[in-house]
Amino acid sequence: MTGESGFNNQDSFTSGKKVIAGMLVCAFLLLAAGPFAWGQDDKVQNEIVQGMIRLVLENNPTLAFQQTLVRESEKIPKTGGAIAITGLTLTGGTSFWDSNVSSFRLAPAVTLGANLSLGDPARLLSSYNLDKERVLARQEYQKIRDSLITDLLSTVRDILSLSSKQESLGKLKVYLQDYSDLLEKQVRAGAAVPDLQKLWDLKERIMGIEVEIQDAKNKMSTMKLEAAMRLGGDAWEKLLDLFAQLAG
Repeated sequence: MTGESGFNNQDSFTSGKKVIAGMLVCAFLLLAAGPFAWGQDDKVQNEIVQGMIRLVLENNPTLAFQQTLVRESEKIPKTGGAIAITGLTLTGGTSFWDSNVSSFRLAPAVTLGANLSLGDPARLLSSYNLDKERVLARQEYQKIRDSLITDLLSTVRDILSLSSKQESLGKLKVYLQDYSDLLEKQVRAGAAVPDLQKLWDLKERIMGIEVEIQDAKNKMSTMKLEAAMRLGGDAWEKLLDLFAQLAG
């Protein structure tokens, strides 16, 4: 009976080691997969991001103010032309030798002339400055627009990175918790030699992972709120909802 019992214990212990080894391999693959293992469906994610961009471009107060400047500059009429006709001249008459009468004779002829001159220099300068201001206003609008989109996409990338980290740590915690429970069961069943230090280290690692998960969650929550209020204007709450849809 003793030999049979020992054989069963040894068989159970060997089987337990295989299970533990398999769980550790799964945990390693989980970490190696990184943020790509648990990503949201690309199509849904892209739709949410496009909605964010539209909301920001429609509601950001800085961009709206610059857009107003562009529109107002387009409404300002230009001054008159820079070239003006200041006078016309008309001259006539020509002479030729008439051999029949042996004398000079006059014949009518017409010459039309026009005098052109630059207009008022002050009006010319005003027109030039207006064109320049319009170009600068449009350039500034495009600059602000591009900056907002860059800021939003950078924030989205950071949030997705934190979300992936949080999810990966959660999966790892489950594996390690199952591993810890299995070790405890084997010790109680007498299939493994108690190793209190190993169990303690494992529990400590699980607690450390819980702290990391909460830290990632807090950072993500703060990042979402700051970005929504910074970029969304009066529609910041709607933008915050979109961030929640992107990464809960």
